[in-house]
Parts: sequence; C-alpha cells; structure tokens
Amino acid sequence: MSRTDMSVDESILQDRKRQQSASFALILLLPTMLVSGLLYLASDHGGRCITNGESCSTVPDEWTYAAFLVSAVCGALAAGGSGQWRWMRAARGGLLVVQLLAHVAVAALIVS
Repeated sequence: MSRTDMSVDESILQDRKRQQSASFALILLLPTMLVSGLLYLASDHGGRCITNGESCSTVPDEWTYAAFLVSAVCGALAAGGSGQWRWMRAARGGLLVVQLLAHVAVAALIVS
C-alpha cells in the first residue's frame, strides 16, 4: 500500500466521524432548546420576565430563530451530504464548526 492510499483511507474515516458528529448534534438541537427554555423559566430572571414583563432580554428574538436555522441547515448539510463528493468532504468540517457554534448560540440566547 502506498502512502497516498493510507491518507485517503484516513481522510474518509475522519469524514465519517464528522458526519456522525453532525448527525448527533442535529438530533440534540431540540432537546437543547427545551432544556435551555426550562432553565430560563426556572431562573428568577426568567420568572420575572414571564409573569411581570420586567427585566426581559433586550436581544431580539430573531437572533435566536436565525441561530436555530443556521444550526439546523448546516447540520442537515453536514449530516446528509454524500461522502462520495470531494467538495462535501472538504466542506463538512467547516459546516460542523458553524453548526456547533450556532447550536451553542441558540442555547445561550434562550437562557439569556
């Protein structure tokens, strides 16, 4: 086996791991939102906002929706893209990073 064959095999294995990670993060997106929402409701700050409308977050709700949409779209592309396409293997790492950052942003925006 040549050195090139070995690096191609490692590249495909790494791509599969990224694809599995994207699938796992995509599955966890809705539970993350639910847990973050419950944490917000359980907090003193969130309780006052819901009951009295006091000290609510000044961050627009559209940011939360946009972060959710970015996480879902990047996750679907990273998880569903075929490993046969060279450009998808090259882009999957970047899509996974953007997906995870948006995932964390959704949770942070809900809790804040």
